[in-house]
Amino acid sequence: MFENIDTSLIDWSRAQFALTAMYHWLFVPLTLGLAMIMGLMETFYVVTGKEFWKRTAKFWMKLFGINFAVGVATGLILEFEFGTNWSNYSWFVGDIFGAPLAIEGILAFFMEATFIAVMFFGWNKVSKRFHLASTWLTGIGATLSAWWILVANAWMQYPVGMAFNPETVRNEMVDFAAVALSPMAVAKFFHTVLSGWVLGAVFVVGVSCWYLLRKREIEFAKASIKVAAAFGLAASLIVAWTGDISGVQVAKVQPMKMAAAEGLQEGGNGMPFTVVGDIKIPKMLSILATHDIDGYVPGINNLLEGGYQTPEGTIALSAQEKIERGQKAIAALDAFRKAQKDVAAIDF
Repeated sequence: MFENIDTSLIDWSRAQFALTAMYHWLFVPLTLGLAMIMGLMETFYVVTGKEFWKRTAKFWMKLFGINFAVGVATGLILEFEFGTNWSNYSWFVGDIFGAPLAIEGILAFFMEATFIAVMFFGWNKVSKRFHLASTWLTGIGATLSAWWILVANAWMQYPVGMAFNPETVRNEMVDFAAVALSPMAVAKFFHTVLSGWVLGAVFVVGVSCWYLLRKREIEFAKASIKVAAAFGLAASLIVAWTGDISGVQVAKVQPMKMAAAEGLQEGGNGMPFTVVGDIKIPKMLSILATHDIDGYVPGINNLLEGGYQTPEGTIALSAQEKIERGQKAIAALDAFRKAQKDVAAIDF
């Protein structure tokens, strides 16, 4: 049956969605980072009253605006592709997956769209403090957008808070808090946002260094480097911690992703971390994945064969056992739907 299915449409859908997501992601982290840095610089202007900080903040706002516009355009295309490329998926899990995306559009994006207008066109039209609040709310709106989008993404990696309804043949949400506050979502959010802060700091330092090399706007460049370097250093220290949390979550709920990323065919206790080629750090992968120097990390073959003990204390099923359970579930669903039709025919 399956060998006769033409998968070219799926392949093209994947390719289009992947290319759009990659292009979109070139701009999102920089938007998050620049939002914080321009907010800091305008805060210095309001606190000190120096026009220098106002000019500096306005310069970085221009770059933020360009980046924001391209990010919004590519993000909207991604939203539409959920319906055009993955319509059946959107129907099957839309009750869960659509909720965070709807909140992102109604709440976070509207906040950004409203206050970014005040931020760009409100100079000398509103008070300093109101303009400063608008700048920070634009950044907060962008960060909240990231939260809800990453909640949707995390649910795809670790589906929780749902139940399958055999009558509608759809997955339906039963616990909104479990979806919104999933450990995977929290880990993804903090690691992603802090990584964006680091990127924003690196971008500001890079542009400022270009000005220094050209011996132009020396005071502006030095001040921008000081702010971005301090901000980026703080974010870098925290992002290492969030990366560790994210790695543990991936190892726990997506062990195949971890095994594939490490090229780990056969797992075991006290596994080394591959730096490049044959260069390995002894026991480091176990430390990163389990916080235990002798922790067990399953490889690809172990995951396919099953039989090992999971972190929850249960015995892992093999791929074949999972397939058989899936086939039983499909057969049970067919029997349920047939019974529904029989009951409907009797009632009629």
